[in-house]
Amino acid sequence: MSPSSQKSQPNLAAAIGARVTVRLHEATGGFRDVVGILQRCGDGVNELLNSKGQIISFSEDEIAIWREIRPLPDRAGTGAPFSLRIQELEHLSDLTWPADEIKEIGKWRLRISDGFTMRANSVLPTGAAPFGEPNLDLSKAVDEVVKIYQEKDLTPTFTLPLPLYEELDNYLAGLGWKVKIGAEYLINDIPDNLDLESVDFQIVITSEPTPEWLALQSDHQLERIMRNYPAHYAEIKFDNQTVAIGRIATFGKWSLATRVFVNPEFRGKGIGTLLMRALMAAAKGDGATKVGLQVDSENGAGLALYKSMGFRFHHFYNYRVLSDVSK
Repeated sequence: MSPSSQKSQPNLAAAIGARVTVRLHEATGGFRDVVGILQRCGDGVNELLNSKGQIISFSEDEIAIWREIRPLPDRAGTGAPFSLRIQELEHLSDLTWPADEIKEIGKWRLRISDGFTMRANSVLPTGAAPFGEPNLDLSKAVDEVVKIYQEKDLTPTFTLPLPLYEELDNYLAGLGWKVKIGAEYLINDIPDNLDLESVDFQIVITSEPTPEWLALQSDHQLERIMRNYPAHYAEIKFDNQTVAIGRIATFGKWSLATRVFVNPEFRGKGIGTLLMRALMAAAKGDGATKVGLQVDSENGAGLALYKSMGFRFHHFYNYRVLSDVSK
């Protein structure tokens, strides 16, 4: 390990998003070691996510020594326990698509926005399996979720990464909660060479969504959420007409592509591949080496496209909603 102290704290901050091991002074003497993904560093508070999905907090004064754990090779979907990798990717999705408001029931994050997009309007368990560590009895925690979302005139909804929270998923199913959407989380390593040459189509990359970008999928109601985290917005144009769009945001070595869409009239012309290459190139410029995206399990064409580009399945997740909202 490399010596670390308050003077070297900026170096620890540079490791945000990386896997680190930190030796901490115990108040009673001696040391303890913690290992995980560094989530936060600064203002006297440091946090890392361990392999059990737990957030470990510690102060600068507690640090004895630390080092970054560099997996070789650093490929998407390798290096850490599967549960930790699921947590890491779901944290990426949560961070880069921030809800307007967060309430917490233990380690359940209740994300509350204006009703558009299920990710920003659903409960994400973040604690250890099988139930994500709410700080209430499970039935009482679910009742509290229902109460809070109904008070906001929102449909009570859970985002359930599988198989990590399979028991919670089954528990809700037994209560009558229905799967609204089942989706696959796909991952890939960003290629070294990204061919962006095109005779027929123009690629435009911006740091905010243009009016044309927003109009293609009628995404105006999502603009506020998208602007809450820095991202790149790609447009593919044909004769000055926007025919495909996508958004990509980066945290550490990971990037996440969202709102990827090609005008149906222009599908089958290689535009989807060109669009994804443009998005990955933009993320690579921000230091990303890996990319993830989420695809509805029933979107066969989309799954085929991404897998033809080398994307690999990582895990499923369900959006499960309370079918009887009067409950």
